Formats: sequence, structure tokens, C-alpha cells
Amino acid sequence: MYYLAIGLATYKITITVVCIISIILIKTINKLCVYRAYKIIKDVEREKKKLISNHDSVQEKIEATDHKTQKVNDIVLEWLKEVEKLVQEVENVTIIPEPESRYPNKMLNKLKALNIKCEFEPFFNPIPSLEHFSSGNFVCFEPIKETSDRLLEALENRKFYKIGLYGKRGSGKTKLVKAVAEKARYLRVFAAVLFITVSQNPNVKQIQDEIADFLDLKFDKNTEVGRARELYLTLESTDRPILVILDDVWENLDLEELGIPCNSNRCKVLLTTHCKQEFALMNCQEEIPLCPLSIEEAWTLFKKHSGIDDESSTDLLNVAYEVAIECQGLPGTIKDVGSSLRSKPIEEWKTSLDGLRHSMSQYDIFISFRGKDTRDSFTGFLYDALCREGFKTFMDDEGLKGGDEISSSLIKAIEASRISVIVFSKKIAHSSWCLDELVTILKCKKMKNQQILPIFYKIEPSDVRHQKNSYERGMAKQVKRFGNDFEKLQIWRSALLEVASLSGITYKTGYEYKLVQTIVERVKSQI
Repeated sequence: MYYLAIGLATYKITITVVCIISIILIKTINKLCVYRAYKIIKDVEREKKKLISNHDSVQEKIEATDHKTQKVNDIVLEWLKEVEKLVQEVENVTIIPEPESRYPNKMLNKLKALNIKCEFEPFFNPIPSLEHFSSGNFVCFEPIKETSDRLLEALENRKFYKIGLYGKRGSGKTKLVKAVAEKARYLRVFAAVLFITVSQNPNVKQIQDEIADFLDLKFDKNTEVGRARELYLTLESTDRPILVILDDVWENLDLEELGIPCNSNRCKVLLTTHCKQEFALMNCQEEIPLCPLSIEEAWTLFKKHSGIDDESSTDLLNVAYEVAIECQGLPGTIKDVGSSLRSKPIEEWKTSLDGLRHSMSQYDIFISFRGKDTRDSFTGFLYDALCREGFKTFMDDEGLKGGDEISSSLIKAIEASRISVIVFSKKIAHSSWCLDELVTILKCKKMKNQQILPIFYKIEPSDVRHQKNSYERGMAKQVKRFGNDFEKLQIWRSALLEVASLSGITYKTGYEYKLVQTIVERVKSQI
């Protein structure tokens, strides 16, 4: 009994000691777990700050990117989205350090993983050239490159939702907008692009059907207004940015009547037309011109399509060069004309050149005169008579001029005409502007075989040829102004001599209406 009592007492003591030790161990473990949980929370905060810093560094690198030549890798953009989502998640959750909780540990692991991923290789991808996004023969000359850059900037600008591109027929507007649209889609500016050809007499129902097919939309209503409403609501609520291209617009289009929103960044509209005035009626935020190619660029492109090279005969090269100039820098025209003349005999080239000179002229007649002398009398009557006869006539008006140099728009008007009528009045030589016009007209005669009809109005042709009387006084005035520029003065004198030596019409006295009739008949015989 004694030993049994001792054994029982020892057992109780052992049990008690074990319990005490167990309690101490549990408390110690709990303290360690809580300490570990607090440490994880601190680690989470540290990794979050590190991740925010990495995010800011990556964002700065993106902002410093040349977006015209480089595209940020898609992996980088996805990483940024993940970071922003996780940081927001961490900041929105209050973490309680419970020993059994594994949530802080999971969050810490996610943060660490994203911080490790912040080194990207490659960070950028080079953006392919515009030719890459175009089908068929497409050469990105300087005017096309400048226009494409402006188009892309406008499409990326959130303030612009209606953009216009204008240029002459044959300038390559359609091919350009398609290429730029593909580039914009590659850069993720738009998720989708819808291309619709409008042309003359637009069919509203057909345009609405094309948009509906693109959106996989089945109309509930069959009226134009009802269909427009359904299209409008669908495009307004789309979850992907869409670009709608309306190509070859000839007249003012009410986009909302078609069902196209005009103030939504989810749906932008790009219109093309050959006439800038249409955009003024449609309130485009950005109006971008597509300028023609330079003579050198036109010649380069023409040789490519026509098969002409430096080994061709001199006569053929000369005719081919004139044909290229007559295409007026329009890539579409250059391609069509060049391809049609490939391997053809020189006679066909000459025939084509004559045809181009008539068909490509923007004006039939350019009238050059000194406004103060004859604007309100003879020249005004002549302009009216030519227009009534159906001639496309450009009447230069010195009253609208400013500065000493001839404007680029006036040079283009001269170049775009088939014949220049020069009214030599008493004080033509007093105007440096008129003298520059004369030089430009002579250049067009030599380079484009443009015709010139001089009218000697109340003066002798010899006065012009040899700079006598009023022309002597006029040139003396120019010597005072440009005495140091001997070359300019000599060019003007040579131009006066050359033009005044051409066959023209001299008028001293008599009925001016008869003079006008004579000029009209002469023009008819020359055009």
C-alpha cells in the first residue's frame, strides 16, 4: 500500500509537470506564431512598397518611350495591371495576425513573385514601318509619312472623336487610312476597325447594314430612325474601342442619323474626302491634308511602275519625265499611268502625255495682271467672259497679296493651269509680285509645255521687250529695291524679253468687248 501510494503520488506529479510543460510549450508556440504572423505582415508591407517603387520605375520608362518607333511589350502592360490589382487588394484588406491564417503568407508570395518579374527582356518591341501594315505596293514617301504620323496622333488623342483626311483623287487616301488603321490596331489604340466606302449618293440603309453586320446586331426595327437608334446604343455601350472609317465622302453626312456616335471615345470616326469644305460642315476636330509627292519622289515611283531606268533612250527618258510631272505627285495616278505605259513604244508615251496635260489641269486658264491697273475694268470683263464660256479660270488678284514673294498657293494655281493669259498693262514692271509670276509661268512653259497668251493692253510689245517708257521706270524702281540682287533683276529682264517676244494680242484703242471676244476665240483655238 505504501509503495502504491508513492507510485500514485509520483504519477500525479508527473502528469502535473507534463501539463505545465505542455501549457508553457503551447504558449511559447503561440507567441512564436503570432511573432511570425507579425513578421509576415511587415514583410508584406515592405514588399508592397518595393512593388510600388518598381511599378513607378516601369511607368517612367514607358512614358520615356518613343511611341512612334517602339511598342511596349505586352508582358510589361500585363504586369502593370497585375501590380495595380494586387496593391489595391493589399490596401483594401486589414490583416489580423491569427496563428492559423495563411492569407498573409499567400499575399506575401504574390508580392514577391511580381517584384521578381519586374525585369523584362525585351522591354520594347520595334514598331514595323507603315509598309508592313499595307497590302500591295506601298512606298512611304515623306508627305505620306508626315500625314500618317499626324493621323496616328489624332487617333490616339482622346479629345478627337471625328477626324478628316483630304486630298486629291489618286493621292492614296484609301490605302493610307487602311494602313494607319492596322497600325493603330497593332498598337492597341482600337480593338477593331470598320471600313465603309461611301462615295456619291450614300445609301443610308446599306451603311447601317454594314455596321450591324460588323456588330453582329439584328435590328428589331426597320425604319432608318429606329435602326440608327439601335446602332447608336450598341456603339455607345461597346466594351472595346472601335474605329469607323467612312471613305470617299462627297457630301455632308449626319453621323447620328446613321447611328454613329460623334462624341464617344469608344467609337471614333475617320472620314476621307477630296474636298476639305465637307469637313467644315461635319465639325471635324482635326482636318489633315495628304499632300502630293515632290517631283523627285514622283519620278522615283514612276520609274518603279513604268520600268524606265537609266539605260532607256534619252528621248524616252525625257518624255517619261514629263509624264511623271503631269501626274501631279498623285501616287495612284503615277502607278496607273506608269503601269499602262510599261514596254510601250515612245509614240504611245507621247499620246499619253498630251492626254494627261488636258485631263490633269485643275484650271483651263490662269490670268496674270496688275490689279491696280485693270482689275475693275478690262481684266474683270475678260474673267467673266471666260467663265461664261465654261472655262475653269483662275483670276489672280493683287489686292489679296501680301509681302514681296509669290505665294505657294499661287504657284500651284499656275502649275495647275493649261494656259496663262498675261495682261501687260503700263505698270506691270512696278510689281515684283507680277514679275515673279512671269518667271513662274515661263518655268511651266518649259517644264510642262504650258501655253502663254500675252495681251499688250494700251502699250507697245517693244516697251516690254526692251524695258522702255513705263517699263524702264518700273525696272528702275526694282533696281532701287533689289539693287544688290543682280541675279533676280536679270531673271526678270530676261522673262520680260522672252514673253514679249511670243505671239500675242495688242490693244491700243477701240471697243474693249471686241478685244475680250478676240481673246476668248484665241483661247478656244489653243485649248
